[in-house]
Amino acid sequence: MKKSGPAVPPKSPSETTSELTGAAFLHRLQPYGADAHLALAVSGGGDSMGLLALAAETQKMSYAPRFTVLTVDHGLRPEAAGEAAQVAAACKRLGVPHVTLTADAALPDSGIQQQARRLRYRLMAAWCAEHGADALVLAHHRDDQAETVLMRMARGSGVSGLGGMAPRQTLQTEAGPLLLLRPFLQEAGATLKALAHAAALPVIEDPSNKDEQFERVRWRKLLPLLAAQGLSAERLAAMAEEMRSVQAALDKKLTGWLDAYADWHPYGVLCLPRQDFDALPLAHRQRLLGRFVQYFGGHKHPLKQKKSDRALAQIAGQGHGATVLGGALVRWRKAQLFIGREAAACAATTVASEGDWDHRFRVEAASQNPDLSLAALGAGGVNDLRARGGRFDTAIPAAYFAALPGVFDGEKLLGCPVLSAEMREVTDFRLSGVYSHTLYRDILRGGQGW
Repeated sequence: MKKSGPAVPPKSPSETTSELTGAAFLHRLQPYGADAHLALAVSGGGDSMGLLALAAETQKMSYAPRFTVLTVDHGLRPEAAGEAAQVAAACKRLGVPHVTLTADAALPDSGIQQQARRLRYRLMAAWCAEHGADALVLAHHRDDQAETVLMRMARGSGVSGLGGMAPRQTLQTEAGPLLLLRPFLQEAGATLKALAHAAALPVIEDPSNKDEQFERVRWRKLLPLLAAQGLSAERLAAMAEEMRSVQAALDKKLTGWLDAYADWHPYGVLCLPRQDFDALPLAHRQRLLGRFVQYFGGHKHPLKQKKSDRALAQIAGQGHGATVLGGALVRWRKAQLFIGREAAACAATTVASEGDWDHRFRVEAASQNPDLSLAALGAGGVNDLRARGGRFDTAIPAAYFAALPGVFDGEKLLGCPVLSAEMREVTDFRLSGVYSHTLYRDILRGGQGW
């Protein structure tokens, strides 16, 4: 059925909490319009059902994106399948397409919330990639933001952590990058729940949301006490927004500095001039080290400030040395500082195919041989290639050689396509580095978004 209404969103839809309408919702999703396909994460709770109510309201607006609702059944509770079916029924009534994604792996007994979150995003990222969805819209709101800021504050986070959740964030998952949109970070959770009730949508109460064994729940119960002392969810969310502004200004300066002074070596190693790095203000050095360790280590969050400060003190106090920080190897000598991947933390052996390898190399042309695989060379592989006459660039510390990708036929190392044209021909692979003119900016943004 053809949608009616204006072809573009109203220029100034009301953004007040009391008037959170479908038009205001679409305005917050810009630049995504009628030609976009957006997935909506809807669990059945009051927040996400409010998101569904807003999406349904836009269905006849000509400038609305195409929406698909995704519900994940983790298989953790007997009621989960029935709850997913309840969301599906509500979507059918509203005319919004719905898909239930079922867990494809058992979750461990420890760290269950974190593991469930990881599984959830992996499943949704895979679906979005397969079906061409541009982004995933989440119902995170102001109260969620306040809890996140309090949790990070308690852990001693710096500017990055205190920025909380970003309105737009690219999340790296096992299934590839996933763009997250959070249009409600300045809205109270009660506003979204009220929208769900006004639309006569069923709301599911997850018992884990009241279980105090989880840190977030404990902070949630403290929020009213903090608000009584003036530290309300609204103030915490406003502080997070200020921290993101500070972070953006810092990143702009750092990106310019990196463009001028840094060198991205073809081996996937960041090379910095030591004297110029040491001359940076402390906040800049903390940010740079934290973000690049996050990138090379493959972590969701940047390096904790306490660890960052300890490493920076080592670098400042020693003429040469090395330290391993969560999968990233940092080495320094008189004139240079290097940050790269620790070989032991590299991706496990994977079937070699076109795509990304360990976030540092792109496989642009893969072998047609299904028996070939990619894995880090390791010390043994480096020695093997040297014995065959392979030459490594000694401008880079030898410790980084073991993290280079090798092509294996079973246990046999065929070669390293990064090293030479001859080896690329032998291994029938073509690899390239991930460097681009936006790489430094993207790494500094990390998982925090913008």
